[in-house]
Amino acid sequence: MKILIFATGGTIGSAFDGKTINVQSAEKCAVASEYSAQDPDTVFDVKNPVNILSELISSDDLNTLAKAVYSADTDAYDGVIFTAGSDNLGYLAAFISLIMCDTKKPVCIVAANMLMSDERSNGYQNFCTAVELIKSGMKGVFVPYRNDDGVMYVHSASDIRQADLSEDFYSFNGFYGIYDGSFKELRPYIGQKIPAVFSAERLPLISDNVMLIHPYPLLAYSRLDTNGIRAVIHTLYHSATLDSASAVPFVKAIGNVPFYLASLRSGRKIYQSTADILSAGAVPLYDISPECAYMKLLLACSQDELSISDFMEE
Repeated sequence: MKILIFATGGTIGSAFDGKTINVQSAEKCAVASEYSAQDPDTVFDVKNPVNILSELISSDDLNTLAKAVYSADTDAYDGVIFTAGSDNLGYLAAFISLIMCDTKKPVCIVAANMLMSDERSNGYQNFCTAVELIKSGMKGVFVPYRNDDGVMYVHSASDIRQADLSEDFYSFNGFYGIYDGSFKELRPYIGQKIPAVFSAERLPLISDNVMLIHPYPLLAYSRLDTNGIRAVIHTLYHSATLDSASAVPFVKAIGNVPFYLASLRSGRKIYQSTADILSAGAVPLYDISPECAYMKLLLACSQDELSISDFMEE
């Protein structure tokens, strides 16, 4: 068994130096070394395209990671594992799932809630589950993650939600399965796709030209500066609503800048406030997590082969 690892830093690749927690040297992948000591027949080929705390991720880091993925010969491996930070796991997992949406190999993104040196950390168990998933041959891009309830959940990487103040992770459309020595309760795999416009010869050029807006009471849209912005994506409250009285003038003011709504679900009745923003020209994105919708829109704005709307409709 041969597995390609892209180690990108995060808590799973960090240590405490007596003062702060920070990433270790890029040459190390402690979790892979720990696994190899127990199973020398599984060989890991470790690459370090970026080595950061996930909260510090930049457009340059995303571009570098995309270059590493599109340049890698994944056919030479049984599967791929990304070790990553948990703070931005919902976004980074979605990004990886999109640029690897056509993979024929099992791919996993692995994070840890605490340092590997902490006995309470779930990092090693998450990593072991990723290896077992690759051994099983399941196709797709996944996030195995043990929540505080002790259950090892397996999520579709394009479906996982951001943890925020909790250390637990959930899926927008429900978890894919669980693992307790075998994979159980498997549901249909959900994987978002992007058009086949990127390759090692045509890499995405991601920049900070997408505005992401989360709703909250008294949000002052008039103070938002859309200069240089190519597209806007707005998440919604749990009832798929927002303050349309304030948002509608904003949508009209930005003119031809595409305005997308994320976290809508198909087949559900909508509130009048949602109907108002749709009538004003907002474009609904159905059945896709807000994190994945945002990363997909970043990719749409990083190329010029297709219009943004054609890219997002894939």
